[in-house]
Amino acid sequence: MAGGNVIRKDIPVALYYQLKEEIRRKILANEWAEGSRIPSEAEIAKMFDVSNITVRKAIDELQNEKYLVKKRGRGTFVLNRSIGQKLHKFYSFSEELTTMGIKETAKLIVFQEIIPEAFIREPLQIGAEEKVFWIKRIRYMDNKVYAIEHSYIPVKFVPELTGELVDKNGLYKTLRMFHVFPERAIETFSAVNISREDARDMNVMVNDAAINLSRVTYSGADIIEYCQSIVNGEVFHYTVELK
Repeated sequence: MAGGNVIRKDIPVALYYQLKEEIRRKILANEWAEGSRIPSEAEIAKMFDVSNITVRKAIDELQNEKYLVKKRGRGTFVLNRSIGQKLHKFYSFSEELTTMGIKETAKLIVFQEIIPEAFIREPLQIGAEEKVFWIKRIRYMDNKVYAIEHSYIPVKFVPELTGELVDKNGLYKTLRMFHVFPERAIETFSAVNISREDARDMNVMVNDAAINLSRVTYSGADIIEYCQSIVNGEVFHYTVELK
């Protein structure tokens, strides 16, 4: 058996289960790192001296358990660590990740004052000539891109807002500095495929799975932000808590 990979055929434990646990061990020990492509089914069968059927069953179960993902035409990959977000209270991505001990950073790509198109004006409930700040950021989790975020903030609420302040302090902390307090939000999300532009920014393949997240944020009765995010579907999952 190559590389010390041993599957016991003399004990009453299914071969596929032994193989599944050995692959899981390799993943957890970082022998097969997050995001890496694992050997092909034929290579694993040879490595452990088992049938292709046994390999396929083990891999299918690990895919169901969110350890692996099959990508058509590319092979099978180790999934990145998935961060669960419970949707029962107002939250900030960066603040939530920090509480989990995960290093979260954001790179400011665009900070412009614009007259927005209708798809931005409508959720913000503003007039045709009202200006907004357009803020585009790439967000990183442990130095890996997990989201592309476009925030639109009506200028009338924070005319003093600057890109330098957002880049230094983050958006919500900066808003609070000017006594604009994000208090609640309405979110909608759906499954999408990553566009060519976002795939380039996120260093993933075009049409990979993603979450399209739209947020309308309130301070009291005022709508202070409309945000559209594309979140890497392999990095985040959402749990809705019903009360």
